Amino acid sequence: MNYKAAFAHPIPLRFINKSCYTNSVGLKYIHINTCPRGKIHIQQRSLSMRFIMKGATEKNTCYADKPDEDYFFFDEASGFAMILDGVTRDRENGIYPNPSPACRACNAFAEAAQAVLLNKSDASPIARLKAAAYAGNEAVALANEGFSSPFLPGTVGVLTLFSENKLYYAYIGDSNGILISNGTMSYFTEPQTAEVHRHRKEFTSDEIRTVICNNPSHPCGYGVWNGRPSSAEFLRVGELPLSVGDKVFLCTDGVDPFLASLPAEAVAAMDADAFLSRAMAYLRPEGHMDDRTAVVISTFE
Repeated sequence: MNYKAAFAHPIPLRFINKSCYTNSVGLKYIHINTCPRGKIHIQQRSLSMRFIMKGATEKNTCYADKPDEDYFFFDEASGFAMILDGVTRDRENGIYPNPSPACRACNAFAEAAQAVLLNKSDASPIARLKAAAYAGNEAVALANEGFSSPFLPGTVGVLTLFSENKLYYAYIGDSNGILISNGTMSYFTEPQTAEVHRHRKEFTSDEIRTVICNNPSHPCGYGVWNGRPSSAEFLRVGELPLSVGDKVFLCTDGVDPFLASLPAEAVAAMDADAFLSRAMAYLRPEGHMDDRTAVVISTFE
């Protein structure tokens, strides 16, 4: 998410199996829980319906010193997948902050959310997702203690749980959740930054970051997990039934140019390998590309 406004590295890797292979289209799969930059991972597990999760991330083309700010994680043992998009920081004297305060914030959110969703619980999936989001935001608040700027580091993203042939989701910000069912592509997320983008010439960057962000009373308000309790006002949750053959795409907004370059039916027809390889390789004719990250969940009998 680029609002002049951080970057996130994944938390330390926890290996399940260090073996890896490269498939026929050259995508490298590593059987691990978290995602080193530029890698793609795969796990498989049986529930009421079978599903396979794959994901990929690709660094931006903005600046050599601007790291990949996106993050993804999935764990099929718990039916959990998420993507995060750290909010970009300003350059300082022409140099991108390194290490970035938002890196710390995003990692704090990820670790806290994973701790909630990877633990067994009798709570409903929606309750678990809410608890994970709240725990993540509280962890960001702790990470941001002592931060002097009113423009707090933070992250946006989508958290999902797959249970009993249903998709449960929670999100904040402008990342995408897409369901492909019967050849039809539909979004189950709505970009919360649409209004502030539409009226961006009416506000300064400081107003967008500190007055409008996490302000439910503002007509252009949008949410960011930056430690502010008011971010809870922008948390959106829901559930969708799944059928065999459905696919779920979780994408940061850096994938938007690729999605916009194709008709919906062409995107819907892609399998996971094709979508990930093409989305990561896509370069628009003019301008730079933001970090782009996606997780694809495919369902089977």
